[in-house]
Amino acid sequence: MVKERILETALKMFRIYGVKGVTMFDIARDCGISKKTVYEHFEDKQALVGEGLQQLLTNHGDYLKDNIQTSTNAIEELLNSTRYMTNMAKTLNPVMLHDLQKYHPDIWNNVERFKSDGVLHGIKENLKRGMTEGLYRQTLDINIVARMRQLQLEAAFDPEQYPADLYEMQNVMDQVTAHYILGIATTTGQQMANQFLK
Repeated sequence: MVKERILETALKMFRIYGVKGVTMFDIARDCGISKKTVYEHFEDKQALVGEGLQQLLTNHGDYLKDNIQTSTNAIEELLNSTRYMTNMAKTLNPVMLHDLQKYHPDIWNNVERFKSDGVLHGIKENLKRGMTEGLYRQTLDINIVARMRQLQLEAAFDPEQYPADLYEMQNVMDQVTAHYILGIATTTGQQMANQFLK
């Protein structure tokens, strides 16, 4: 119970302030426990960061699996997962990702693996589903289109491509997703997509 509270608090603080700017003392104080108690559950900050990030990735993976089961078709599945990612990005300070890359490269490798194994695989499966349902064009090259979509998502989340003071994240995601769906959809798929995209 205490361990879960520490993890939850640490993740919340990392998402707001970045990883480097948060100390074990800060986490202990925010939890209302001693620093010694934090160290009883986590050997050091590296261990806490690693476990916290793994939990984030696991939650994300679980959501994507559930979404496949509960969505009535490929387009609904795609739009739900895009909304989920957008909402998650809104609560994430880009400094956290920068800190992970710079100060915790081993942990960052897990993010890169998740992007290639989890996200890219999920995009390919969604394309296959949409083609089977007759909502996406049969002529799509799944490997090319999936990679294109992944690059599109990475660009949408990149503050260098879409600076926050000039672009609203929700609008960027809505625009790139509408462009993507209407580009891969059959006539039937486009009609369905237009109902969701209004």
